[in-house]
Amino acid sequence: MLKRSIVASALIVAATSCTTAESPDQPISQMCSHSRTSTEGKLVQRMLGTEQYKINIRNTNDDLTEKMNENLREWKPEISAPNIQTCALIPAYPKTSGGNTLGTEFSWTSRESPAPSGRPADTHSYYNLNGTYGESDETLAKLHIECDLPGELSTLSKRTLLVARSWNTAYTGPRESQDARDRQMHYLHLMARKATDALGCENEPLEKDPVIKGFETPEEAAEAAR
Repeated sequence: MLKRSIVASALIVAATSCTTAESPDQPISQMCSHSRTSTEGKLVQRMLGTEQYKINIRNTNDDLTEKMNENLREWKPEISAPNIQTCALIPAYPKTSGGNTLGTEFSWTSRESPAPSGRPADTHSYYNLNGTYGESDETLAKLHIECDLPGELSTLSKRTLLVARSWNTAYTGPRESQDARDRQMHYLHLMARKATDALGCENEPLEKDPVIKGFETPEEAAEAAR
C-alpha cells in the first residue's frame, strides 16, 4: 500500500468513521495517499497554503468500489445516487475559522449529457480533458466521466456517468482566478483517475495526461475536442 509523508500523529476518529493518517510510516488508502514531492503533493500544498495537513480517510479504495458498485446496482434515472466521499485534507493551522477542507466525492448520474451550469466566465471555467468534460470555480470542481465497467455492471455503467466532485473551503485567494480554477480541476483529475482505476473502468477514460485549460463557455470546451 502506498505511503505518504506529513508531520503529526495517527489516530482513529470513531465518531465520523474516518482514519486520520499523518505519520510518514502510516499506511493509508491509495486513494488518499501521495508523496509530498509528487505533482499531487505539491498541488495540495499550494491549494491548502501549507505543507502541514492531515488526511481524514472517509472511504478506502475497497470501500469506494463496494459502495459505488452497490449504488450503481440500485441506480434509477429519476433518483440522485448518493455521494461517496474519499478523502478530506485539513490544514494543521487553518487560516480561517469553520470548515477548511480539500475533499473529493463520487456518484452516478444519467449518461444523457447532463447540462453544464452555464454560469458566466467571471464565475466559472469549463474544461475538456481528452473528451471528459468538467467545470470549476475557485473552490468547487466537477467532472462527468464515462466509466465502462466489466461483468454484471457493464450495461448499467454504459447508461450512467461517474460524477467526480472536489471542493476547497480552505481557499482564501481572489475570485475570478483562472490559476485557482485550473488547480482545482487538476487536483480533481488526479483523484478521479485514482477512482477510475479503483473501480476498474475498462475504457480508461482518464489515462492520458490532459492539458488543463479553462474555457469561457461549454461550447468552447467542446470545440477543443475537434
